[in-house]
Amino acid sequence: MTIGRNPAERSFLRELVAEMEHKAPYASILINENRSLAISSATRMDRVNETGPQAGAVLTAWTGEHFEEEVTSDLSRDGLAQAARNLIGRISVKPGGLSIDPGPPTAADYATAHRIDPAQVAISDKLEHCREMRRQIQEADQRIVDASCRYNENRIKTTFVNRNRDLFQEITYLTFGPMIVISDGSTTRYDILYNAGTGGYELAQVDQQEVDAMIARIPCLLQAKRVEPGLYDVITCPAASGLIAHESFGHGVETDMFLKGRARAHDYINRPVGSELVDLYDDPTWPAGPGSFFFDDEGQPASQTKVLDKGVLVSGLTDLNAAMRLKLPRTANGRREGTGKAYARMTNTYFGAGSDKLEDMIASIEHGIYLGDFESGMEDPKGWGVQCVLRWGRAIEDGKLTDQYFTQVGLTGYVPDLLGSISMTADDIRLSGGTCGKGYKEWVRVGDGGPHMKMKARLG
Repeated sequence: MTIGRNPAERSFLRELVAEMEHKAPYASILINENRSLAISSATRMDRVNETGPQAGAVLTAWTGEHFEEEVTSDLSRDGLAQAARNLIGRISVKPGGLSIDPGPPTAADYATAHRIDPAQVAISDKLEHCREMRRQIQEADQRIVDASCRYNENRIKTTFVNRNRDLFQEITYLTFGPMIVISDGSTTRYDILYNAGTGGYELAQVDQQEVDAMIARIPCLLQAKRVEPGLYDVITCPAASGLIAHESFGHGVETDMFLKGRARAHDYINRPVGSELVDLYDDPTWPAGPGSFFFDDEGQPASQTKVLDKGVLVSGLTDLNAAMRLKLPRTANGRREGTGKAYARMTNTYFGAGSDKLEDMIASIEHGIYLGDFESGMEDPKGWGVQCVLRWGRAIEDGKLTDQYFTQVGLTGYVPDLLGSISMTADDIRLSGGTCGKGYKEWVRVGDGGPHMKMKARLG
């Protein structure tokens, strides 16, 4: 079976769902196909790795009490029919159990919008594009001891069918950008730029101003110090704001964690958890967003969810199971890695824009730190602790940015205290892209971001 718009094959899937529902009160079929291309040009070696198509199907049945699933890589009609028989043959239905709403009747096909179709660009041209970016950067400063440029392209096709829904989407995810390793003979550092999103080959670029800024940071990073631990006035760049959004009220409001009693947010719905300046969203409809899609892996159409409204926690992120058991509205957050387990997962998670200007935010700080690009983060949804590592920070003295840099800046805090300290938010939202792991480390693509924000944070 091909994954796509073939009406006869989609009709067969609907018939298979109907057969499964002769016994199960609810059934669905999800089919995923993934093709990927990874290109890197480094100082010593170029690499090209093309994989796929990798495809599989998840057949799901609800027993009235719990979900049962059957996974198969045999997408022939016989293979799918056999998987359905295997699934239905082993379940026991509980009469009078919880019921599932299959949603209103919907039939739709979607595809990522693009200006340049990556499929029409030769691999050799993509490799040469990476080489040119790497050469341009490597020649910019003799302290660059290694440079590379990476291009990643994933083309994913998804079909979802249940009793009422017949959906197909084709999404193209792209990531592109350079990385440098710098050294003065005694100190070694690294820096990185990248652009990530859903769209076409037009995303395979980085802003030249950002490239110039990365080159200009080289001497500062080589002389960077470790920050003296303490409580600081800080300004977070959009990427750093996104990391805080992801770690504080991303994982913490994934409502499958509510069911397990592992998230304090469960007890704070409709209560203030931050400054009145704080709005936070999860939105798979963000145009060209790194975590955007048209429907989730449980057939829920994409829509924006407002998580924090003027500092008040108003909504969590649900998958089908959590929404049903907790009697919460469905949000488009039931996501799988391929044919793995469905969890409540973030999409594009970001702080809303304010009306402040960055220059005014900097001018308001007598002694503080501007926090640059993110590196990693950890969260404790039960204790509401957050830990973020920023690649670099830059001192602010007497309302002005200085050339004193800090490296590997750690930010820790209790989430309501951190968000409650936000006193200014700019009007310049940007999203960064990456992947996020959960459960047995199933990975999905996500976007994180926000505007520049001023807050108080404990650094070290």
